[in-house]
Amino acid sequence: MSYCINPNCPKPDDPGNEKKKECVQCGSSLFLQGRYHVKKLLGGGGFGKTFLVDDGGKIKVLKVLLKNHPKAISLFQQEAQVLMSLRHDGIPEVEPDGYFTFFAKGSDEPLHCLVMEYIEGEDLQEWMKKRRHKAITEEEGVAWLKRMVEILDQVHQKNYFHRDIKPHNIMRRLNGSLVLIDFGTAREVSETYLVKVGQGQNVTGIVSPGYTAPEQMNGKAVPQSDFFALGRTFIYLLTGKPPTAFPENPRTGKLQWQKSSLEVSKEFVDIIDYMMALVPGKRPQNAQMILQCLTEMEETREKEADIEASRNKATNTGKKTNTQFNITVNLDQAAKKKAIIIGSSAIALLILAAIASQIYGLRRYHVFPTNPLMLIEGLSSEKLLRSIIKTGSAVRDISLSPNSKNIYSSSDRNINVYQVSDGKQLGWKTKNEHLSAITALGMHPNGNYLVSGSDDTNIIIWDNQLKLLDKLPNAHPGGVNVLAVSPSGSLFASGGNDKRVVLWGFNGKRILTLDHNETVTALAFNADGSILVTGTSNGVIKLWNLNTRVNKQITRLPAVINAIALTPDTQTLAIGDQSGNIKLWNLSNNQGGIVLKPGGSIKTLKFSDANTLLSGGDRITVWNWKTGQAEKTFVGHSQPVQSMVIRGNFLISASLDGTIKIWDFKSK
Repeated sequence: MSYCINPNCPKPDDPGNEKKKECVQCGSSLFLQGRYHVKKLLGGGGFGKTFLVDDGGKIKVLKVLLKNHPKAISLFQQEAQVLMSLRHDGIPEVEPDGYFTFFAKGSDEPLHCLVMEYIEGEDLQEWMKKRRHKAITEEEGVAWLKRMVEILDQVHQKNYFHRDIKPHNIMRRLNGSLVLIDFGTAREVSETYLVKVGQGQNVTGIVSPGYTAPEQMNGKAVPQSDFFALGRTFIYLLTGKPPTAFPENPRTGKLQWQKSSLEVSKEFVDIIDYMMALVPGKRPQNAQMILQCLTEMEETREKEADIEASRNKATNTGKKTNTQFNITVNLDQAAKKKAIIIGSSAIALLILAAIASQIYGLRRYHVFPTNPLMLIEGLSSEKLLRSIIKTGSAVRDISLSPNSKNIYSSSDRNINVYQVSDGKQLGWKTKNEHLSAITALGMHPNGNYLVSGSDDTNIIIWDNQLKLLDKLPNAHPGGVNVLAVSPSGSLFASGGNDKRVVLWGFNGKRILTLDHNETVTALAFNADGSILVTGTSNGVIKLWNLNTRVNKQITRLPAVINAIALTPDTQTLAIGDQSGNIKLWNLSNNQGGIVLKPGGSIKTLKFSDANTLLSGGDRITVWNWKTGQAEKTFVGHSQPVQSMVIRGNFLISASLDGTIKIWDFKSK
């Protein structure tokens, strides 16, 4: 099927469009931008429509704005900007060129278009309706709340808030994972906006009855308004009833929903109520506070379970039982009973195995329900896993001390340090010197200095016991994305949302600024530090000669560049992108080579030697990159791997799931 998006087309779904490049009715192109083949109308209203499009064999969603109303255009462009700036598997992906305008044949007014990732699944409103509004379990609720809070953490760290969280705007993928959609009402938390709210000025509001926070209904929404709406959403999921079905306490104004959630523990109810405090200042002030509440609740339960198990063990010690069997039935009856018992036992064992696998998956990988394939892959990887460090919060980057004794880990606004030998956390503290999440770390080759970059725009230089040595304020307006330390230790590089790369001395002095045309998302030095390779959100790869200060564009790929790595001889470059491809590039002749496809977005790349490349994302893969063969694939993180460090035979991986894992990746 081929569909025409021209609003004036008399028969946009004419069967004659099949296998045509232009509409047989109006002559408009059926391949937008010469790339997106419009296949099917999904739905729409007065202002716009949504279509399925084919992008080179990959199905995506096309949103088209049909009315050139200034406010509608502004909101549409804002949605595009927000989605292009966010990179998380819980947010629909939009490529840098995903927003464009299209002129239908015979029309003087452009159609505003936005192409985004197609989320296969259904929204939670529809999902609950199909299961007749059966409430989810507390275990599901805890896992889903963690997922949604981590997504909101990404949104809020980029200084946006959603403003319309409700079941209809949360998609459930076929694998059970949740995705937050519809960012058309998102708002940037700018200084101007906060001044307006602080002065009591009303801002255009978005209201969804039962879910919208009181201050938002009064035109004074703040990021904590998202937490209120998320709490109300979980009332619906945990009870099967919309928030409007419950009365409010006439004295306190609190929603009286607890009696409809008898299967939910008081501790979890209290966390939901905390998110829905009537005053924004009494709610959690950031996502990490909610995650901390959930972590403390689970830790308390584990301790209580251990105490109960110890009591039961003591009670049962020393008891003996003697059983006698009197066989008084004939052999035929015995055989029938035996068959029934065996069949019942087999079913019981299967049920117990399924339950045990889900409990194991929840405890091991923090996922419920757990995909059986993930468990199988995980079990096959166990022999490679040497130890696990639980950090309690999402880890975005790690660095290893040169003596391989200590791991430095980004944890929200602070840095934690763990001993490699036993996973014990050291007592060095950074005391919230960063105002937002730390996005990147870099260790000096001599181990005396550590640098950190953050969404708060600042870079901080620390000594190896995390004493603050220097702060570089507003190093990258918009936030710091990546850091790389020169192998010689003479300087370090930083890249950010301000479309610049800056070279710094460890004395805090700015050495050189390199301008890009787009957000900088990846950096890598060569072995002697004379070459710096950079990647951006619009797919551009550049090579900079730091001695001559000459740069050249190597290539441009059709996706966000997440990771780059250089072979020790600087002859080959590995490029990992958001769409899940790893491209090998020969720098001597500037030609592309093998493309590796591990599956899922690539977050980090490391060469361990001249022949071996490791990629991290949904799983970790060990490649012989010269042949293009995957020698090992292993899993163990429930969320994408964000950072890796290699020392000899050992690989250290860190993930948004809050764990750091040490693998013997060269074991057979």
